[in-house]
Amino acid sequence: MSPTSFSSLCVLIVDDDVFARHILTRVLEQLGVVQILEAEDGEKALALMAETEHTIGLIITDISMPEIDGWSFARRVRYGAVERFKGLPILMLTGNDTDANAQKARTHKINGFVVKPPQAETLSPLISKALKETS
Repeated sequence: MSPTSFSSLCVLIVDDDVFARHILTRVLEQLGVVQILEAEDGEKALALMAETEHTIGLIITDISMPEIDGWSFARRVRYGAVERFKGLPILMLTGNDTDANAQKARTHKINGFVVKPPQAETLSPLISKALKETS
């Protein structure tokens, strides 16, 4: 998929690690994404989602975060904590893609996993697939 195909996509990155957010931002920029929002935890992400005028098209969230982890955040999104975004595609950032994570992903309606560190050539098809699944 060409980088310009993601040029109109707004992505919300949720990760407590500022360095991880920075790396993911750079990879998304390589893919042509120009609208990137960031939050350091699930609570801040939900607040940002409630207040933003941006049309968020994709969430990429880390699994392991303090306070509210990625699973809890995804569950709150799916159950309409911010009603207009409950159907958004969600990708989870993980250090390893395990069977336990795959089972949880089905339960929480997660669209895929991004194994750290993210790479443009692996992230692009994941984004495309997630967007198609929810369109």
